[in-house]
Amino acid sequence: MADSEAVVAQTSSATAFTAAGYPPVYNDTNSDASGAAATKNVEDLTATGATTTMEDSNISFGATELTNYIADGSDLVGNSTSTGVAENGIISDDTHGSNVIHELFDGSALSDEEERLWSIVRANSLDFNAWIALIEETEKMSEGNILKIRKVYDAFLVEFPLCYGYWKKYADHEARLGSMDKVVEVYERAVQGVTYSVDMWLHYCIFAISTYGDPETIRRLFERGLAYVGTDYLSFPLWDKYIEYEYTQQDWSRVALLYTRVLENPNQQLDRYFEGFKELVANRPLSELRTGEEAAAAALENSENGGQEVEGENLPNAVEQSSKPVSASLKDAEELEKYIAVREEMYKKAKEFDSKIIGFETAIRRPYFHVRPLSGVELENWHNYLHFIEGVGDLSKVVKLYERCLIACANYPEYWIRYVRCMEASGSMDLAENALARATQVFVKV
Repeated sequence: MADSEAVVAQTSSATAFTAAGYPPVYNDTNSDASGAAATKNVEDLTATGATTTMEDSNISFGATELTNYIADGSDLVGNSTSTGVAENGIISDDTHGSNVIHELFDGSALSDEEERLWSIVRANSLDFNAWIALIEETEKMSEGNILKIRKVYDAFLVEFPLCYGYWKKYADHEARLGSMDKVVEVYERAVQGVTYSVDMWLHYCIFAISTYGDPETIRRLFERGLAYVGTDYLSFPLWDKYIEYEYTQQDWSRVALLYTRVLENPNQQLDRYFEGFKELVANRPLSELRTGEEAAAAALENSENGGQEVEGENLPNAVEQSSKPVSASLKDAEELEKYIAVREEMYKKAKEFDSKIIGFETAIRRPYFHVRPLSGVELENWHNYLHFIEGVGDLSKVVKLYERCLIACANYPEYWIRYVRCMEASGSMDLAENALARATQVFVKV
């Protein structure tokens, strides 16, 4: 268990994130050369035409070995033969990923239906329905054979890495038939393959809560997820689970801090969070809600104010003593009022911004990936939403909305082209190269 916990706790180079919450990007010391290459490849993409159907998109995904997670000097997954997925769909050396559907099953017999379905997906790796039928057939015929189950999931997720539900099913199979280290490995690959999925991080965190006893291990995982999806308009399930967890720990200052953080950004459940915060404040003393830093700052402010009040005043001893309880009570009430007012102001600002984006958010009918084409109305809504956020001037908001968009619209070159050009225009050449690599090497390879 200790080794598995160390794997979850460690942030490897493949899953590291910056303070701004951006995904790791390619670093090129020659920005001009990078820009020229990006522009050339965008022109190549544009020349092919922006396709809008799954059938017209040539989607290919080469996979790499999963990053070796080193914990206490031991290589937990370094010799894994499963297919790895690099973060956010970026691929590098393809050691075995693209050949996985052609590999044998180490002597394991295939049913006639499995043989038929494998032949279909070998001939057309984008036949989503055939893949789903193959997964179901394999699960039915090989319920206890984790090697065959791994083969089919690895092969499917090479082609469709954004299908978070199948990552979850894969992890469940490993929990049933494999080891905890293998479950962690699958979840790590999942959050690298679909990094901006609230649901994927939620499933991983639920697994961690049920598996690990160390609260800090669990908190680190929640924080990793929130760094990517914490400002997603539909991120409330992850915030809910984190708040629920801290309630079980009865760590009230952490609960209060989570409410404070979630009130800073628009969220579908923003009103509910403000009500939850007020309920918390009504039921716990302020001394339990403040973090150590907040308590220290308040104490310093009180000592400074107290010194000023004493100066120039000579109250009789009896009067001074009798006024202390009343003064302390008034001071506590003032501090509580100030504490609430700060959060209420955050909430109001978030609500103001919410009123500007609610129309865009409610028009998003399918925020997840699927091979079925999106409606023209929904595609246009994404363009309008991106245009609005680009005008706000906050690069972090822009990047995260594009990443959300490119889960639902991963098969549409026009959005990748727009993303690259937007990053070029903002001078973020590393981000432009990152997006271009994913577009041309994974989702809309030309």
